[in-house]
Amino acid sequence: MLLRRSLEGLVLLAWLAVQYLLIVQLQRFARQGARAWRRWLDGHGSRLFLAHVHRHGGLLIKIGQFVASRPDVFPLTYVDACSSLRDQLPARSFATVKTVLDLAYEGRTSDHLPHIEEQAIAAASFGQVHRAWLADGRLVAVKIQYPELEFTVAADLRIVALAARLFAYALPGWPIDQVYQEIVRTSRDEQDYLHEGAAADRLREGLSKRGLSVPEVLWPHTREKVLVMEFADGVTLAQLDLEGLGAEERRRIADTIIEGFLYMLLDVGFFHADPHAGNLIYDRSPKGPARLWLIDYGMTASISHQESELYRRFLDCVRRHDTDGMVDVLADLGWVLPNADRAHLRVLAREVYDGLAHLDPQTFKGSRRERELGVKVAEFLRRMTGIVFPRHTVLLSRATSLIEGNCMALVPGKNLLDLVRPHLTRITSVRARLRWLARELQETWRLYRGLPERLDAALSRQPTVPLTPIMAALLLIAALLLPAGTPQTIVALAAGAGVLLSLGGLRR
Repeated sequence: MLLRRSLEGLVLLAWLAVQYLLIVQLQRFARQGARAWRRWLDGHGSRLFLAHVHRHGGLLIKIGQFVASRPDVFPLTYVDACSSLRDQLPARSFATVKTVLDLAYEGRTSDHLPHIEEQAIAAASFGQVHRAWLADGRLVAVKIQYPELEFTVAADLRIVALAARLFAYALPGWPIDQVYQEIVRTSRDEQDYLHEGAAADRLREGLSKRGLSVPEVLWPHTREKVLVMEFADGVTLAQLDLEGLGAEERRRIADTIIEGFLYMLLDVGFFHADPHAGNLIYDRSPKGPARLWLIDYGMTASISHQESELYRRFLDCVRRHDTDGMVDVLADLGWVLPNADRAHLRVLAREVYDGLAHLDPQTFKGSRRERELGVKVAEFLRRMTGIVFPRHTVLLSRATSLIEGNCMALVPGKNLLDLVRPHLTRITSVRARLRWLARELQETWRLYRGLPERLDAALSRQPTVPLTPIMAALLLIAALLLPAGTPQTIVALAAGAGVLLSLGGLRR
């Protein structure tokens, strides 16, 4: 089975790659003929690719979903064909996944799940979900991984690695290798339900304060291949009749999604990278506002506190329509290399922003609108020099595009920037920056506080000197050497705290 899967993948890849590479060569001499061939190949190739994905599933579905979310990278026909992969996928028989339960619970499945429905209520690329009841009668959702997943993912990754090399040749300058590395990392994380449960726990409290509910993970019953969690009742946004909701309620849902994502990106530095409509569940309530669940935390990404603050600054530039400031922040984030023509980049940024920031989604509805966006962004990237991509870029762009799709469906006539802008005054306020600075100072102090004692212990057999004044002096020197800005402020404050401790120690 795995051999057939790999062989079919290689044949399809070879058939597509040879023709696309020939088209690249042909367009230098016969541009019109190359374009006609390209249109035919995009249409026929996308149908063959989709059929291959449906036939073999697994990681291929994840790749197809990624293709569907990136019209700026992939041909529109592939984006349109793969958009169906965001909907409900066919489930497998209960006998197939029961072997996973028995292995995880060492043959004592009934002790953990006395009653479990054999008919799955949802199915995805890596596993499926069943309704079950614990011994105390509590209703839970049980996510069970497919038994052969580890081997099929490994086989698919070998094909993807080869495809990445071919794409890198056909699309010079694009971050193809980074896309591949993110696929490898996320496929590994998503096979570990302990990772998913820990990610849900990390985000639950903060998201709940912003209107997004996260199911509780029931750890006594959770294993690496089996995730047992609170049952999230309701209907996914993908299946919900949005027209049946009032405009005010749809806007409330969109604002809740945006608020939750900004919290993850700017306050936590750890975000859900797969917020598609199937992972958002709307639970109507007879009392008060409906509940909105965000599920499936297998695909996540982390960014540093410094990066979070830079994204905060970037959004402040968006609020003020300051494209020059956006380019400067991207330079601080590491997007722009030192040898880049910063003035040229500013001109390009203004051109793209003016062309895209105020598009009416009604005019460019669905994938046609995405095509216009994709063409402009692709041209923008092709003309750039001196650009690199931070490691989290792929998942951040995926999450942003999925959130945009959800919000456009909820609030037609408004683009994502129009919806985000009312939130930006609060997140870029002085109070928000002070909260961030306080967290940074707390983390710095936590690291610094125990350092002198650890060094004293390490040097206890040698003539000792008070280390706290020495550490304070070193921090003061570092503060003087650092460029002006937040890092210098943090280090200077930590040095000041060290000086105060030193004075206290001298008095004693």
